[in-house]
Amino acid sequence: MKPVKFLTSAREDIRREKAYYRKTDPELARRFQSAVEKATTSVGEQPLAMQELEFEVRRWPLGTFPHGILYRVEEKLVLVLAVFHPRQAPEAWQERARTY
Repeated sequence: MKPVKFLTSAREDIRREKAYYRKTDPELARRFQSAVEKATTSVGEQPLAMQELEFEVRRWPLGTFPHGILYRVEEKLVLVLAVFHPRQAPEAWQERARTY
């Protein structure tokens, strides 16, 4: 198992999405957080399970939510670049992938 490290911007993605879901239904926000935690564990246990998209970035889906954890497998850890909805403009996570 590899440790999973989140960029600050990826943590902000999670906070933003939880706030959005909390406005609709606090239980939905809790389920989103739970889905992120479950996917994070899976990413750490099986980081190569998902195919690469581009920039060596992989996407792990968040179960019933349309979002995905976008991450890169590095030598000693897994780096989470973003947590994005597929309809969001990909330029933001692609820029993070080029920067880190």
